[in-house]
Amino acid sequence: MQEMTRREIKKLRTKKTIAEIALKLFFKKGLNETTVAEIMEEAVLGTGTFYNYFESKEAILKYCLAERIEYVKQTCEDIQTSPLNTRQKLSRMLHAVGITHEENQLLISIYMKFYRNPDEVDKMAPHGARFKEILSSIILEGQDRNELRKDIPAEIMNEMFSGILKSTMNSSLDISFMDNINYKFSLLLEGVINKKDDEV
Repeated sequence: MQEMTRREIKKLRTKKTIAEIALKLFFKKGLNETTVAEIMEEAVLGTGTFYNYFESKEAILKYCLAERIEYVKQTCEDIQTSPLNTRQKLSRMLHAVGITHEENQLLISIYMKFYRNPDEVDKMAPHGARFKEILSSIILEGQDRNELRKDIPAEIMNEMFSGILKSTMNSSLDISFMDNINYKFSLLLEGVINKKDDEV
């Protein structure tokens, strides 16, 4: 991998500084109420410099969210290649994605508010299908190892595990995010029937 030059490192640091300052202002005042001039004043840079790094305030949201998604994606890839069994891999993957969502709920909320705005043209989410690919790989490996049922298509299992994340992210229950996701993971793997009662 080619090393970055000092100039490239400086530009990257400046971009990150602008983004993090902007994010703090968005959280405090709101996206629409925060001006580019305010962001750059806090960053001690000229207003015109902003457009050397970002085309809009909304682009900062995408950049910040993509950075966090990249981090958890790398974590999931590390889990995928680890020697853990299938249940452990699935559990840790859901946990990693869940923690990232929990820690960035405000950012995600602001992003989705923009994302759902019908007047905005740029509606592409800052991530692709990589999570589903990793999940599919873990499921297929589990089936090959006889750790997961082979009579159920991997696509169905993928959809179920993805559904756990989606339902937890949209949940309005008075249960902590991680407890919520762990309960659902346990239900999916072990079912709702009490085995002892079932045997009676």
